[in-house]
Amino acid sequence: MNYLLVGLGGLLGANARYILGGLLARSLKTTFPYETLVINVVGSFVLGFFMVVATDRFELPPEHRLLFAIGFLGSFTTFSTFTYETLVLLEEGDLLLGLANIVASVALGVLAGYLGILLGRLF
Repeated sequence: MNYLLVGLGGLLGANARYILGGLLARSLKTTFPYETLVINVVGSFVLGFFMVVATDRFELPPEHRLLFAIGFLGSFTTFSTFTYETLVLLEEGDLLLGLANIVASVALGVLAGYLGILLGRLF
């Protein structure tokens, strides 16, 4: 049953990422990978919030974490895409954008995760 929960969450998260990433890419039209940055920052915030709410506030059953945290958010966010897009920027000689993507993704991801945890504690 656990595999089905993770798989269902993964199916939903991957499709949510595909849809949101496509919307952002079409609207922003830039070489900087904003869509991956936004998705990873949002995912970091939501995971921080959800884990505090699921474990500290409501003590949700582990199945909820399997479905949402591991399945949905695990496939919604992506470190491999961040890595690839950063390497492409660097290989193309765009050192400034490559480094900006590294700094922004890590700093904003950590900040978003922290804000999610704080909000979860207030919830």
